[in-house]
Amino acid sequence: MAEEQNKSKKKYLIIIVILAILTITLGVMQFLNTTEIQEKEETVSALEFEQLQLQNDLQDMLIQYDTLTVKNDRLNAEIIGQQEQIKEMLKEIAKHKDDAYIIAKLKKEAATLRDIMKGYLATIDSLNTLNIDLQKDNQFLVEELSETKTRAQELETSKKSLEDIVATGSVLQANNMSAIGLRVRNNGKQVEVNRARRTELIRSCTQIGENRITEAGKKTIYLRIISPDGVVLEGSDGDDNKFDFEGVSGKYSVKRSIDYKNEPMELCIFYSMDEDFELASGKYIVEMYESGMKIGTTSFDLK
Repeated sequence: MAEEQNKSKKKYLIIIVILAILTITLGVMQFLNTTEIQEKEETVSALEFEQLQLQNDLQDMLIQYDTLTVKNDRLNAEIIGQQEQIKEMLKEIAKHKDDAYIIAKLKKEAATLRDIMKGYLATIDSLNTLNIDLQKDNQFLVEELSETKTRAQELETSKKSLEDIVATGSVLQANNMSAIGLRVRNNGKQVEVNRARRTELIRSCTQIGENRITEAGKKTIYLRIISPDGVVLEGSDGDDNKFDFEGVSGKYSVKRSIDYKNEPMELCIFYSMDEDFELASGKYIVEMYESGMKIGTTSFDLK
């Protein structure tokens, strides 16, 4: 009888142990399920926040693009293209709002578009700076571009400082620099013109000053002719027409090699346009460089 009671107790004990194990197992599974649900909810919440942030960023870019004003057909076309791309991305966000991979991909594309927009802003600012003389009768634009006057004053101060340094250094100095438009008559004679459509050549003349410090010999003189819309006129040397100056790399219009003998010398450089190219009317800025430094600048107007 006692033996049977012991067996019953063992059975009950085994059952209790099994139930305890099941209870613990169910509790652990419940905890894991709860944790997984919380993690999913947090992931969904983070994705929704990222999606909303991305939408706001793209809409902000659209608003900034709408405020841009530029009189340049090529830039306007590119800006419209960027706006269309942003609108397509907004559609993609709405279509794939629950897809973390797509949202992350669109976020990277948005960052790229933001950098492109910064580039447009810098380009437009540069164009506006160079167009200020053409737009001087427009009081509103003069006020909007007041920073240009400050920049011009800074450039003038820098130019004077540079001239002081050049006077005692090894960089050449261009004095009394001038530039005009020319037309070649049938008899080969060159005559000065002031109309853009009649201009076939641009001549820039200067006097290279005496400099006993610099090494005598071959020197390469570069001219950058900047049109009224801020574009450097293309050269025809057969290369990429680029050179290094003042810490940057940029295009030049024409270059010429001279034999400098540490004495004053007269120098004229001619720029010839292609037959099918017609100059725009307005103010042209001509910059002269040697050894990567600006040694002279002038301007002229074409009607």
